This record gives sequence, C-alpha cells and structure tokens, in this order.
Amino acid sequence: MQIHLEPIGTINSPFMNPKCAPRQAQIEGEDGSIVLKNEYCAGLEGLTDFSHIIAIYYLHKESEVKLKAKPCFDPYQEHGIFASRFTKRPNHIGISIFRLNSIENNILYCSDVDALNDTPLLDIKPYVKYFDQVNDPVCGWYDAIDWKEIAEQFYQNRISYTSEKIA
Repeated sequence: MQIHLEPIGTINSPFMNPKCAPRQAQIEGEDGSIVLKNEYCAGLEGLTDFSHIIAIYYLHKESEVKLKAKPCFDPYQEHGIFASRFTKRPNHIGISIFRLNSIENNILYCSDVDALNDTPLLDIKPYVKYFDQVNDPVCGWYDAIDWKEIAEQFYQNRISYTSEKIA
C-alpha cells in the first residue's frame, strides 16, 4: 500500500532552525500563522467559533529515524520512539494544539506554535474538549518528571535564546 499526502498549507513561525525549535507548543510556543491554500478556504467555515485547533504536519527538516531516543524531558534515559514526542519518527508526522486567535481570508493567526517556519500542513481539526482530553490519564515516564524544574530550565533557555536572537 502506498499513501500519498499533499500539504493543504504552510505553517509560519519564528523558528528557522530545528535546534532552536520549542519542545512543546504549550511550554515554549510563539505566535505564528497558517497560510491555507485557497482551494481549502471553504473548509474554514465555522472554525472561528473554536479557541484551539489541532495542526497535523510533516516534519520536513527531519530525515533521520530512531526507534529509541533520549527525549529532552528525560535526557538520561532512552525510551521507545512511540513512548515519546521525539521528532525522529518513522513517518515524520507532527501534531500540535495551537490557540486560534483569528482568521483573515486564508490565514489563520495562532499562538502556542512550535513548528518550524515553512512546515507543510497536512490537516486541521478543531480542538473539542469532549473528545480531545482524558480525565486522569497515566502518562508513563512523563509522570515522574519534576515539571517545576523543567519550567525553570525552559525559562533560562528562553532568556539565552532571546539574547542570541538579539545579538
């Protein structure tokens, strides 16, 4: 079986380099936009009534595949790729939840964007709290993380990154 996907648009963001890209949208995301191809604009009808969207995209700067990795949240322990959010996935598919701020013609203005600039967009789905959240999930090794420490590290990295962008 062969699967063929065509991008329906492009994600624009301030992130040009994979090494500087956020680890997760909700933690380090920035303002960005989605430019939808004009032939798909009719599909946007009703989307302005939602606060968040699920963006499904192709990790176009990723070529390597690893079945085990040391993700950024646990760099001391190797995990299977399917037990992590690591980008070196077999099909290089990314998924993020973006805050939808506004839509003007074929441009969706978003925040909490973590994709690289010029990322090919494969699909958009509305975030629906009745389907897309689970009460009391068990999150494997992520449950053992000290999230306060991670937040402080991200804050320090953000200051360093911002200083590098300004310099």
